[in-house]
Amino acid sequence: MTFFTQEKIFEKIENLNEYLGYLKALRKEAKSEKLFIIDFHLFGNTERYLHLSIQAIIDIAHLIIIDLGLRKPENNYEAISILFEKKMISAKIADKLTKMIGLRNILVHEYGKIDRKQVYQVLQTQLSDIEAFKKRILTFLKKD
Repeated sequence: MTFFTQEKIFEKIENLNEYLGYLKALRKEAKSEKLFIIDFHLFGNTERYLHLSIQAIIDIAHLIIIDLGLRKPENNYEAISILFEKKMISAKIADKLTKMIGLRNILVHEYGKIDRKQVYQVLQTQLSDIEAFKKRILTFLKKD
């Protein structure tokens, strides 16, 4: 992997760390689903930092695919599938990230259809999946 690509990936991981920090703080503030749903600061900030986190994951996947000369994905879902095929991430992580990409698409393109309960559930239960992805990518970079 080129030095330039590694630097770009490390930059994205730094961004991801920042966003995860914000999301963890928001998770502490969101004491209940009901509070989360009615507090526009909580759900609005959560939506934004989830969007940015998922976008960073997508960007990392595409950087790796381009740098390694892997087949060009038709979409962001396929980018995650390619990382799984190349055994860079597990099936479980690939499945979770694919669902997160679907959420990101709603947050970005179909924002009128955002299910705040779903966003709350992701905040409460799936930040570890983002952490797992980050850990796998760092392990991959160390091997390279």
